[in-house]
Amino acid sequence: MISVKFELPQFNEQDALRIARECYGLEGTVKPLPSERDQNFLLRTKTGQRFVLKIANVAEQRDILDLQNKAMEHVAARAPSLLVPRVCATPAGELITTTSTAAGAKHFVRVLSYLPGKLFAHINPHTPQLLRSLGRVLGMLDRALEDFSHPAADRPLKWDLRRAGWIREYVPRVADAKRRAMVERLLARFEAEVVPALSGLRSGVIYNDANDYNVLVTEEHPEQRRVAGVIDFGDMLVSNTVCELAVACAYAMLRKADPIAAAAHVVAGYHEMFPLTERELEILFPLIATRLAVSVTNSNYQREVEPENKYLMVTEADAWALLEQLEDVHPRFAHYAFRNACGLPP
Repeated sequence: MISVKFELPQFNEQDALRIARECYGLEGTVKPLPSERDQNFLLRTKTGQRFVLKIANVAEQRDILDLQNKAMEHVAARAPSLLVPRVCATPAGELITTTSTAAGAKHFVRVLSYLPGKLFAHINPHTPQLLRSLGRVLGMLDRALEDFSHPAADRPLKWDLRRAGWIREYVPRVADAKRRAMVERLLARFEAEVVPALSGLRSGVIYNDANDYNVLVTEEHPEQRRVAGVIDFGDMLVSNTVCELAVACAYAMLRKADPIAAAAHVVAGYHEMFPLTERELEILFPLIATRLAVSVTNSNYQREVEPENKYLMVTEADAWALLEQLEDVHPRFAHYAFRNACGLPP
């Protein structure tokens, strides 16, 4: 069963300060951070240290949080040059603790290290060098995760591209007939071309959420900027390895005059660190389009049921615009452009 809507916790800033003090012995100030299914606060202590306090939704399972913690630890050990959050223990040594609401509902709590840098979404321009560095970081990340496993990683999740068919039930809610038909065409192509190929492709635990609000960029001169790491491991799971790249490309292509050229830079960087197979390159473009179709369908539904959470719709308009751009791109052209980016005959 795939959950489409998550019930966000309803803790206020005073609650967050109390939790930080009682569970971690930390005093300071807090500022809310956006999230799809948890409640996050930036915690700044009186000594100037910064942490992220994460309060999980009431339905979250402890083993999913353990999966995230173990994966971050694994990546930090295997790829120490990458910036990834580190889990902070309570004074009693717990990496996951709990808090309760006044009504008695229990929520899991973690504190993570705060990572410096700017978000990819706030960087302009996205130079070819920056885009290529995004691909390299994700290639390094997947190479580090290649020997990682966890019993909770094989799980149903709406952001698993292999399960994109769940949107069929929600596509009729898209009011605009032209856009609705476009998503229906993309879903049909996914089911006809991509699904039959997935079983023959590499799979493993992937990070699965390189959207432009989860990617950290170094604060340097625009021409020297590079992607340094990622935050938010909440969507990780077992899936096809190429889905990692498809997700990253989908967001890197937003607001680009030439989205295929932008994606090709990301593909080149990824292939440099974690070489792609011929078959992965063949289905990458339809996978990118599928991710965008899932994103806009999900945002359209979330706007109906949770209109106050603007974070859930933050890329909707740009994603629709990109899908309309990609309507004019022949899949074989994209395929050959990605092959060329990897130094293969187009």
